[in-house]
Amino acid sequence: MSAVLVTGAGSGIGAATALRLDRLGMRVFAAVHDTHDGEILAKGASASLSVHQYDATDQASVRDLVGAVDTALGTEGLTAVVNVAGAGVAGPLELLAIDDLRHQLDVDVVGPVAVTQLALPLLRRAEGGRVVFVGAAGSLVSMQLAGAYHASKYAVEAISDAWRQELAAEGISVCLVEPGPVATPLWSKALQTLDRLPASDRYADRVAAVRESLHKASKNGESPHKVAEQIEHAVTAARPKSRYPVGAAAHVVPRIRRLLPDRLFDRAAQRIAAARS
Repeated sequence: MSAVLVTGAGSGIGAATALRLDRLGMRVFAAVHDTHDGEILAKGASASLSVHQYDATDQASVRDLVGAVDTALGTEGLTAVVNVAGAGVAGPLELLAIDDLRHQLDVDVVGPVAVTQLALPLLRRAEGGRVVFVGAAGSLVSMQLAGAYHASKYAVEAISDAWRQELAAEGISVCLVEPGPVATPLWSKALQTLDRLPASDRYADRVAAVRESLHKASKNGESPHKVAEQIEHAVTAARPKSRYPVGAAAHVVPRIRRLLPDRLFDRAAQRIAAARS
């Protein structure tokens, strides 16, 4: 039986992925931050799915997670590790609390590297192991008032590229899934960071516009199940792709960005922000 470790499985893309792979008959190790989310996930899954609580920002917790997977597998290998866990931090970089920036990078960048490092010996026990990172279309385009979020996704892009090259000789595939806006709880969490910002007349209109955009994204984004479908392909395909853009925005926006000079793109972004405010 194929075995997969999925982080961020408590909600959104992670939960949709864990349940999808579980229904395919895989043995799923679902890593969640909130135990209540894990209880809900388990109710909709088969008995072969196991839930593991962990903190992506705590190396000891990550070590315990992968250790539990290793113990459960015995001599068997891990087919894939799917790094979905992510955070959403929004706000002007000038006003952003450094702890919020640190949390964004810890969850989205350091956490997946820590999990993958420890999981690699398990992947090597399986033939053709897979590492899947969930980035975003935002890994190629940066917009104002979301600098921390985009910085983390740029980093995931670089890490995925580097690790793909480093592990190719061993037959371990590294894939990057790049969805556009997805209807997940991540955006409601990003709203909480806006609530913590100090008052500023300089940014008030733009913060209000971003707040409205986040509300819309949480309701009108792509379905997490569409992203989970692409993750399934990355995990199961004989020849997985290196990149999986998901949704119209993920296909179109990065291409437009590459064609536009920086100043022209910046003016367009300013106009979009002004129209929202």
